[in-house]
Amino acid sequence: MSVPPRSLVPRLSALLLAGAWLATDAAAQDAGGGAVVAADTGAAVAAVPTYYGAVQDALRRNCAGCHRPNAPDLGGMTAPMSLMTYQDARRYASRIADVVNSGYMPPWGADAQHVGVFKDERYLSDEDEQALVAWAEGGAPMGDPAEAPAAADRPLAVAEPVEAPDGSMWWMGVPDLVVGFKEPIVVCEAVEDWQPQVRLHVPDGALTEPKWIRGMEIRPGSNIVHHTVSSHLGVGVPGRGPFVFPKGWGILLTEDPFITISMHYHKETGPGTEVVDDTKGGFAFYEDGEVIDYVVETDIQAFTDFTIPAGHPNYEVRNQTHFEEDIYLLSMGPHAHFRGKAVKIELERPDRPFRETLLWVPDYDFNWQFQYELEEPYLIPAGSTMHVTWWYDNSADNPFNPDPTVDVSYGPATTDEMMNARIYYAKAEPRGIVVGQDIPEDILTISRQGEERARRVASEWEVDSPACPVPGVASR
Repeated sequence: MSVPPRSLVPRLSALLLAGAWLATDAAAQDAGGGAVVAADTGAAVAAVPTYYGAVQDALRRNCAGCHRPNAPDLGGMTAPMSLMTYQDARRYASRIADVVNSGYMPPWGADAQHVGVFKDERYLSDEDEQALVAWAEGGAPMGDPAEAPAAADRPLAVAEPVEAPDGSMWWMGVPDLVVGFKEPIVVCEAVEDWQPQVRLHVPDGALTEPKWIRGMEIRPGSNIVHHTVSSHLGVGVPGRGPFVFPKGWGILLTEDPFITISMHYHKETGPGTEVVDDTKGGFAFYEDGEVIDYVVETDIQAFTDFTIPAGHPNYEVRNQTHFEEDIYLLSMGPHAHFRGKAVKIELERPDRPFRETLLWVPDYDFNWQFQYELEEPYLIPAGSTMHVTWWYDNSADNPFNPDPTVDVSYGPATTDEMMNARIYYAKAEPRGIVVGQDIPEDILTISRQGEERARRVASEWEVDSPACPVPGVASR
């Protein structure tokens, strides 16, 4: 199977330069003075969508999650501006059109065939895209506030953070357990891009027995955190909220967990750019007496036996996982590095003659990593096989390729590659476990074995920044 050519739209660079681009756009429009409505005939202007007539509603529905005052820094980097007023939006009108036309915004990897399948999806309808572009190209007219749909006047339906006793802010509520680095990480002046994998420590005495997790959240400790991927806390990307299980679903955290997090730092270099990061993770637990029917497990579905030839533009690697029992699938999170190009996750069921596409990401972007959470748990019958196919671009045409002249194999460094597709799932048979009572031995055994596996592979981590004299980061 061939994959469409990789988009050449600048992605991470576009995000990092968005503030500068948009500021330049704003300055250019402000320099003209007054409103930016085009000087034209009344009939021509009337044909252009106005802010109050169409654009305000489109921005609120598609952009408000990030582009609003006091936006959440759930993935570290926050949106560089608010677009929630006409004065805000008109200043950036031409840049809004640029990023919408290019497909860079809103950021979302899943193909349009999955509309309505995943929570917090970020699809822009053709109607909204046409309205935003036509508005910008037509001079960004304001229109009459009376034109605004009734929904545009309602408060944004977004959660607000809760303050913990120590002053920290959390979107899922005050956590029952907070984990963190042994000491804050120094990202020194010479570092531009760095992806260390680091251990998150449980405070002494804070966890003396296994606990059932009902939710988890990553709280970035600096504004240079682009995204995070954690063994126990899930994925953190800009605009992504905490991961909260459906009622009655939970994952067991043992009394001695080995919690890790892959950090992706990106910043400017030079004097005065050093940053100290102190990212934290929070867990919310079920209370005694509540019932866990579905015990959540995770499988990274890693395949390690492959080598991508130097210069190859479309190298294909496949892996599969077979299910002996009925399970409910909760979410999927494909992961590769800079040469990752596209990924497809398919399901071969015993009761159907064809493969069902569970997830198709035609233009994978290392800089926007998502855990695609299903709106409803999906029943996968016993005897099914999940097929994962990755395509990689190791050619010079890949603008993110660190070195197209070398063969690349699976490895922990970001200059290596990975072929993962983490899933969260639960066996379909309800367990009826009462929180606070004895935990079934099979569940304890599986959880503890997983922690030991994590300890064994810790020696393979990318431990040091090549530009920072900070030894032994992974030991923190």
